[in-house]
Parts: sequence; structure tokens; C-alpha cells
Amino acid sequence: MNINKIQSTNFKSTYPVVHWLAESNSSYAPVAGLELTKKLQQKLVRTINKPSYPNNLSGITAARIKEYLKLKDIDFRNNPIVRSFYDRQAGGKQGFTPISYMISGDDVQLFENVLAKDIGRAKGMARDIFGTTRSAESMNAIITYIKQGLNFVNNKSRRIKDSGGVKYALHTKFETVRNKSGKIKDYRLVDVRFLPERGSSSPLERYKNM
Repeated sequence: MNINKIQSTNFKSTYPVVHWLAESNSSYAPVAGLELTKKLQQKLVRTINKPSYPNNLSGITAARIKEYLKLKDIDFRNNPIVRSFYDRQAGGKQGFTPISYMISGDDVQLFENVLAKDIGRAKGMARDIFGTTRSAESMNAIITYIKQGLNFVNNKSRRIKDSGGVKYALHTKFETVRNKSGKIKDYRLVDVRFLPERGSSSPLERYKNM
């Protein structure tokens, strides 16, 4: 990664997150499915937003992650908070498409006010009237959230990219933690790094060509 090049850009506030997972002392592979992606993404977001999150004592610390993000993301530096967005249809697309995205800084509140709160309001109204959260309004709000949310996180004015216009993703490294019987009990976050999302410098491209 060209640190000097990426630090010289006008950083924005949205970027895809690509999670990599490995067994202890083994090679990493990208996570492709929604279920595991959500587990790792939620652990990452909790670690960033709640520095006292207990698993910070193993692997990379919350303080180190926050320091790194503040160097790369001016919006996060000014307002150190993040939230997730998931492209739930990514798994059905040809090739690898990021499932999880990060929104940082002031855009977190903007995203919630414009899109996320409409779902809560529609579900609340349906619960009061029908005793269930399902209604035409709540379904419409969810569809709007999915479509406009993806447009929001991929908006050219918000995406983190270098001075040459190359878009960057946050690549994580997690290790599987197992108990004595071999059952998975946790995932330990060991590294985060901004790297190109596509192209010859992307770790995903190198992985596909192995």
C-alpha cells in the first residue's frame, strides 16, 4: 500500500469492507457469505464504537484501529463513529462483490435520518395497528433502504479513493478461535488496512490468481 499517496487525498466517509479469515498460523481467505460477514462486521463496529468491548484485549486493540482510521478518514477523525450497511444481494452477483460497507463521521447520522429511521417508523405504525411489523409501508421502506443505501455508500463524492481515483476498501484480518474440542468460540481481529478494492494491486485479485 502506498501510504504517502493515500494520505494525500481528500478522504470521504464510505468504503466497502472485505473480511479475511484464517485458522491460527494458517493462510487467509476472503469471506463470501452474508452470515459470517455480518458476524465479523458487527465485531469490527463494536470494537470501534465501544473501546471497552471485552475482546479488544486479544488481537488488534480498539485504540490502534481508531488511530489508523483517523489517519485515513477525516470524517472519522472529526466524529469517530461508524455504522454498517449490507448489500444483501451481493452474494448472487457474478464474481466477488463486497457485502459489507462502512459509513463514518457525520454521514452516520445523515444515513440514519434519511433512510434507516423510516423503517423503524413504518414498523412501529404496523405493530400498533396490526400487531406485526409487516405492512406495505414497512416493506416499501426496506426496499428503499436497500436500493438507496447502496447508492449512498457507493456515491463517488463519499467513497475513499487515492489521488489517481483508485477506490479503496478496508481489508480486515480475523483469526478463528476454537475451544479444546475444536468448536468455534470467537473470531479475533488482528489487522485492518486500506487497500485497493479492484485492480492488480488488490489482494482479492492476487487471491483469485493464486
